[in-house]
Amino acid sequence: MCVKQDGGCLASFTEQLLSVKLNQSQVDAIDSVISAVQCGHVNLMKLIWGPPGTGKTKTVSALLWVLACLKCRTLTCAPTNVAVVGVCTRFLENLKDFNEHTDNIGLPFSLGDILLFGSRSNMDITEDLQEVFLDFRVDELVECFSSSSGWNYRIASMISFFEDSASRYDMLLEDDGKIDPVCFLDFVKKQFDVIAVALKRCIMNLWVHLPGRCFSCDSAINISTLLHMLENFGALLCNVDLTDEGLKRGLGCLSTVNSVCAQPVSSIEKELDGARSSCLKLLKDLLHSLNLPTGVNKNWAQNYCICNATLLFCTTSSSYRLHHMEIAPFEVLIVDEAAQVRECELVIPLRLRWLKHVVLVGDDCQLSAMVKSKVCKEAGFATSLFGRLVMLKFDKHLLNIQYRMNPCISLFPNAQFYERKILDGSNVLSPSYNKDYTCLPFGSYTFINLTDGREDTEGTGNSRRNMVEVAVVLHLIHTIFKSWKRTDQGLNIGVVSPYNAQVDAIKNRLGQKYDTCDGFHVRVKSIDGFQGEEDDIIILSTVRSNERGVVGFLADNQRTNVALTRARHCLWIVGNAHTLYKSGTEWTDLVADAERRKCIFSATNDATICKVVLQVKQEFDELEDLLSADSAVFSNTRWKDFQDNVILSHEFRKSFTKLKSRQLRKEVLQKLIKLGDGWRTTVKNLDMPGVSYLVKVYKIWDLYLVWSTDIEKTERRYSQIIRIWDLLSQQNVARTVQRLENLFSMYTDDYLDHCRRVQTQGKLEVPMVWDIVHDIIRYNKDCKADAHEEHDSVDTSYGMENSKVSESFLLMKFYFLSSGMAKHLLTATDGSEINIPFELTDEEKVIIQFPLTSFILGRSGTGKTTVLTMKLIQKEQQSLIASQGLNLDGADLSGVDDNNIMLPKNGGESSVKQVFITVSPKLCSAIKDHICRLKRFGIGDVSDESSILHMHDIMDDLEEFTEIPDSFCDLPHGYYPLTITYRKFLMMLDGTCQTSFFDAFYGEMKSSFERGHSRSRAVQTFIELKEVTYEKFATSYWPRFNADLTKKIAASTVFTEIISHIKGAYQASRPCTGKLERQDYVMLADKRFSSLNNEMRDRIYDIFLEYESMKCTAREFDLSDFVNSLHSSLVSEGYNGDMVDFVYIDEVQDLTMTQIALLKYVCMNIKEGFLFAGDTAQTIARGIDFRFEDIRSLFYTAFLAETEASNEGLKHGERVHLSDMFQLSQNFRTHCGILRMAQSFMSLLYFFFPSSVDKLNP
Repeated sequence: MCVKQDGGCLASFTEQLLSVKLNQSQVDAIDSVISAVQCGHVNLMKLIWGPPGTGKTKTVSALLWVLACLKCRTLTCAPTNVAVVGVCTRFLENLKDFNEHTDNIGLPFSLGDILLFGSRSNMDITEDLQEVFLDFRVDELVECFSSSSGWNYRIASMISFFEDSASRYDMLLEDDGKIDPVCFLDFVKKQFDVIAVALKRCIMNLWVHLPGRCFSCDSAINISTLLHMLENFGALLCNVDLTDEGLKRGLGCLSTVNSVCAQPVSSIEKELDGARSSCLKLLKDLLHSLNLPTGVNKNWAQNYCICNATLLFCTTSSSYRLHHMEIAPFEVLIVDEAAQVRECELVIPLRLRWLKHVVLVGDDCQLSAMVKSKVCKEAGFATSLFGRLVMLKFDKHLLNIQYRMNPCISLFPNAQFYERKILDGSNVLSPSYNKDYTCLPFGSYTFINLTDGREDTEGTGNSRRNMVEVAVVLHLIHTIFKSWKRTDQGLNIGVVSPYNAQVDAIKNRLGQKYDTCDGFHVRVKSIDGFQGEEDDIIILSTVRSNERGVVGFLADNQRTNVALTRARHCLWIVGNAHTLYKSGTEWTDLVADAERRKCIFSATNDATICKVVLQVKQEFDELEDLLSADSAVFSNTRWKDFQDNVILSHEFRKSFTKLKSRQLRKEVLQKLIKLGDGWRTTVKNLDMPGVSYLVKVYKIWDLYLVWSTDIEKTERRYSQIIRIWDLLSQQNVARTVQRLENLFSMYTDDYLDHCRRVQTQGKLEVPMVWDIVHDIIRYNKDCKADAHEEHDSVDTSYGMENSKVSESFLLMKFYFLSSGMAKHLLTATDGSEINIPFELTDEEKVIIQFPLTSFILGRSGTGKTTVLTMKLIQKEQQSLIASQGLNLDGADLSGVDDNNIMLPKNGGESSVKQVFITVSPKLCSAIKDHICRLKRFGIGDVSDESSILHMHDIMDDLEEFTEIPDSFCDLPHGYYPLTITYRKFLMMLDGTCQTSFFDAFYGEMKSSFERGHSRSRAVQTFIELKEVTYEKFATSYWPRFNADLTKKIAASTVFTEIISHIKGAYQASRPCTGKLERQDYVMLADKRFSSLNNEMRDRIYDIFLEYESMKCTAREFDLSDFVNSLHSSLVSEGYNGDMVDFVYIDEVQDLTMTQIALLKYVCMNIKEGFLFAGDTAQTIARGIDFRFEDIRSLFYTAFLAETEASNEGLKHGERVHLSDMFQLSQNFRTHCGILRMAQSFMSLLYFFFPSSVDKLNP
């Protein structure tokens, strides 16, 4: 009968498992494995899902104990040395509990069936672990098996002691002669101590380090009895009544029958004799019964230990050693932290022969295996078998009770990551669980909102840090330390952060401050390094602090889960709640949950933390960060309860930023704090006649702070606020004050009266507040102007001033841009033209207003990109007006979604589709950001984004455009205007075609992506590896060409001729052949601009043929192959994607003629739809050689002529005539001295290469 059906001994094991406090879910997990092991008819693949704190390691320990009792050979693996040491340590700790109910005949539990192996230098081998560590065990067994000092020798020495002690003593006396001899009793005691101790040590080492199967039951009993008898014999030797004669009789050295002076035998002598006889018998039995080797080496001992152990522990990668050994097969493989083991790595132990059962223990909701390469990660290299099976809906057994976290801590992760399936254990529910932590300043679960942090990168690294958070974390540790000193409890604090730079910064500032405090331990690690560990208090520094809500890899849900589940009693999260909430990740829910549970503590409410923040800002000269109303600096002032209590003008911010002295900055900031706290100086204003009471001027060093009290209206009340106007030198104060006086003269007496009122608390002023009973009118009727209403928080009447005011002070200083005003900046009053919100030159205005296809030539810094961008925005706005009409007055535009801004309500077909193309990924990224910023500008989002001149660190297209599909077919309108690189454009064209150019190169990778979707990073990287660039051409191909052909020709010249002329020249008569024939190419030598003669071109063509042959053999391609293939596919299949209305090509000089000709397939708006901009003097693409006139010529042949021939895109009888080339000559970027130097270079280019560079008009 099957053991599984019969029940076997599972019931008895279950009883013992429950006795060591395993819960039912843990017992059920173990039972399912043991049932399969005992049943010989099934092979098991078991997933045990152990969320944080649910005791998965204890479950593994219990399972291993049962398997050891069943003599089931088991291999236990973990991904890292730390993890495998951890599970082995926990098993040894639990072994005592598991063996309380077993009778081990008085001997310690044998560890010979347990073996840990690996690299000692990479493992933290403690004293307890070394008993099972292979290297230590081998050393011990080699000594025990030694011929000169091993078990055989030790037993024989003990037998000799009991039988020959008298004769040995006599020999000693003979050797010593007349020297004072030692008595027989002392001699025996000393001999026994030395021999018995060595024997005991040897026997105990054998018992501990050899598997149980090496000892029969009789041998085990004999060993236990022998050790007991040796203890008795040693005690008898120390008896005070024992004499030399009595000892000799007890050892059988004197015959009591033949003694002349026979004395009666004492009881102690009888006991000695009995003990000696028993020991001799046991020793001789063991000498014959122990079937153990002698005289072995370390290799033999290693193999012996591995072959005979029942439970083996090692890392998954170290298990390779088992493949090359002749060992008994393993029945069970247990993998702890299985969700962190890569599939490919787990194959190593899985390939062990005759393996029957696999148990994977882990949590796929925590961090997966670490893979640094993004290519490998996208290819699925980080996927674990555990995760793969979960994705395939494989059943996993849940351990559903957590014993680690206070319920306040576990509440959010349980709901967010585990669908509320985890129950809290009775220990954490007990009121006493957190009783020692009630004296701390924050509760068990607190989010400390820190708004003044600044994230940055140190040096050239990418890892981020936030020094304000570092200082606050150190402050929290010190606060805990002061509370801990009043207790006698041990305390472990863990500080975790997602970024290594933050970890290093905290470690450096923390130093060894608490290392000597016994019982108070602080460790600082990254989140990844803390997985699998726990501490009493966890302080989590999130680092990220920005307006955009970018949180980097903190957005990883698994990393977030790990960070939130390490604490036992207290979890304090330090971060910027606004940034995290805006991220759109799990952190959004976390902040909302903390707000709902009232667990958010604003750091601005703690005066000590505010001082810490101020000190850090001072140290790093970041005081300008504190110039905001929600800053910690102003939050503790007496005016803090009122919205915008201290308003800083833009001019003041600029003046503050220009201050060079750090001390002066501090003085100004402290003055602002004092103003917000109600302090007022008794010193009068500067001696200026006619100055009203409203304008205040305070001196700070040699500068003057100009401010006033104003009125702010909210939904329910009016309240006084402080308005900081500027920080000025003395000569500029009078003018500013006079302008303010002009402004205040427009206010009503009632309004001015409310501004002048003062309310004090002691010597400090506090803001006055009035309920809205009636409106407090700001402007006198005779100077009040009508203004359109805006549905945002800005009072637009601020922008209206009386005509007698020569300069609009408020418009300059306190104008908050609203969404409606942004619309008006982009839209003319009649809707016919667009007012660009930037200052443009006359040249730029002409180009932007020109309605037809255009060509723009301009040197670097002359505004080519600006013109293209503005023209694109203009077309977007005109499309919006055409489809929706111009109705901006009173419209609430603040809630428009960013993805739909400037698009018609009826969606797709009637709206304009525009594509902006450039070669450089960095330039493309900057332009994309600029356009998005203008769109956000139009919906009222005026957050401080990076400058358009800031070029992102984009090295390729892989990261920047992965969200855009690789196809023009049914591309969602939300992607327009589409800003892409030319390479992305090619990929999208390829995805639109029925057959991909790369099908011939993918091979087995064909299934790794769906047609039309953005290819994975792995596939794109594979493509790049197959592409021949100039660098690969020069290094891999050029040295292999015939030396006679390459003599006196540069590799760059040949590559340029191949790419630009042989394969890149476009001819309408042969759009699909992909190359010029030799005769046609050689004939180019007769052209006026040619610098290569016939012979040189012949050699270049021969090199080209060799190159094509080599490339074909290597299964590689160049960009021209890709482009020509697309031409062929589009001609034969036709273009089936969405048609584009307008195409903007920046840096067009970096494209070949065939590359440019591809644009005709996606846009049929020949008359108006194209805008080319570039400069042949700054070509950045290798292998490109043409002039702007070539582009115009191509446009006639490839665009106009072919379109007219097919009568597409033009009305009947209409012909398109191209405009002259526009030129931009005014430079906005470069210093005039550099421009003069650049012009000298251009003069040389004009002289030596007249046909290669377009010359600007004088």
